[in-house]
Order: sequence, then C-alpha cells, then structure tokens
Amino acid sequence: MDSSSQRFPPPTLATANLPLLAPPTKNACGRPCGSKNKPKSTSLSGQPVKPSVKLVTINIVPRMDVMETILDVARRDHVSVVILNAFGTIKNATVCDSPQGVPTLLIGPFSMLSFTGYYLYNNQYALHPGATPPPLFSFGIKLCISHGQVFNGLIGGSVIAGDNVSLMVSTFREPNISKFIPEGKEGNNNDNNA
Repeated sequence: MDSSSQRFPPPTLATANLPLLAPPTKNACGRPCGSKNKPKSTSLSGQPVKPSVKLVTINIVPRMDVMETILDVARRDHVSVVILNAFGTIKNATVCDSPQGVPTLLIGPFSMLSFTGYYLYNNQYALHPGATPPPLFSFGIKLCISHGQVFNGLIGGSVIAGDNVSLMVSTFREPNISKFIPEGKEGNNNDNNA
C-alpha cells in the first residue's frame, strides 16, 4: 500500500469539536518568526581600530618654544592638532594684530589667559561643497602682565615658555571641512527679516 492511498483514522472525541481551519491564502509579511538582527563585526581585519581623535596633555619645559613643540607633536604622530586648553607663564611671544600684520615681540613674563588655534597636518582634509579651504594653521594668544594689562593677537612667531606651561590638545586625522548653514537658511539668500 503506497502513502497516497493511506486513510487517516476517524476523528476522536478530543478533536471532533474543533473547527476546521482553511489554509492561509496570503503569504505572511515581514521577517520570519524567531529571526533577529545579527550583530555585525565592526573590525574589518580583526585588528583593533585606532581612535580617530585623541586627547593629549603636553607639558612644555621652560625656555622651549610652545609653537615648535606643537608642530613636533603633529609631525611625529602625523596628526592635526587643536588647542583645547592652556595655562602657565610665557617669557615672550611674537604676535601680530592681523594675519598680514607686522610681528611684534612682547617681552614678559606673562600669565597666559588663553591660547587657541589649530594646525592641519600636511593640509590633509576633505573639503565639502560650499566650504572654504582653511589656512594650514592659525593660533591666537591672550596674555596678562602682573598689573592687569592685557595683550592679545595672532601668533606670528615663537612663544617661549616660562614656568608650568601645559596644553590640552586634541589630535585627529583627515578632518572633514563643511560649511555650516543655519536652519531655515538653506538655498535662501534673500533674508527679508534682516
């Protein structure tokens, strides 16, 4: 006797009162039962990925050039650098009042009130449409003498460290340079509210 001619036993009392269900005529939508999102490997080669941004503290020895120390870090590690925080005393600094200004040597000692700026290593960056290419580097400094007189300007040469000069910097590789467009200003060059 082959399997196609087999007869099923008559329904028993336990299954006799259940309604007969018609087979589904529509395919189920979505993901099959029991499937889940499988975690994807983040490492392509199985090696640990180096972080793209690092925070670094640079302690500068007295009588050393702060600018040359920053450039040494960037060249040695092949990274761009942004100054986040700085403190200490400065023996002297060469500053300009504008990018095209004549450098002026300020002789201290000075307390460093602020030190800002960045250096782009080998001018390596991705420039997005509409963005303006930045200069290779730009640094500014604000200094104060003991009587409270304040001097500030763009750094136009060396900055010689006094005592306890410490910088907190962020290092990174190949940044993306984008143009910031305030919300609601996209494609609208005529601002009637101005």
